[in-house]
Amino acid sequence: MIARIPLWSEHPAALPTSDLWRARVWRLSSQHAERRARAVVRDALTRAGVSADTVADMELVVAELAANAVQHARSPYELRIIFAGVDSRAVWCEVADCDPSLGRIPELLSAAAVPEPDGDLDAVIASLTVGGRGLALVHGLTAGRCAVYPTTICSPPRPGKAIGFAPL
Repeated sequence: MIARIPLWSEHPAALPTSDLWRARVWRLSSQHAERRARAVVRDALTRAGVSADTVADMELVVAELAANAVQHARSPYELRIIFAGVDSRAVWCEVADCDPSLGRIPELLSAAAVPEPDGDLDAVIASLTVGGRGLALVHGLTAGRCAVYPTTICSPPRPGKAIGFAPL
């Protein structure tokens, strides 16, 4: 079987099992979730030779997702990274929590949630005052290569959701 890099819309758990695929899971505490998630992603992407600008953008994305998990969902929280290839390149990152409800997240992650400036500056400002600005930021910084989907938290196993993104 030839392994392939998943499309952003494919759930990483559906990936073929082989020696070329590896997943790592880090537990995130509610007190330091953003800081820990940023450090892990920074290390993984820097080791892969990703540019400093891209690393900074992906740190911002994962920090936003970790902060959202702590603010809006139940613990435990996990950061998961899927690595591929002999060079162990990070191809998918996700922050998972124990709240199985997807709520408005799919809508807020979509391009439709990002306001287009059409000359009505007041409308743009008003749209930015409601929740979901961070998920619009995630959509923008990942060029739309992000998704939310049901998952199972690893330890202890229980239903939850994950918001994932392709870091490259």
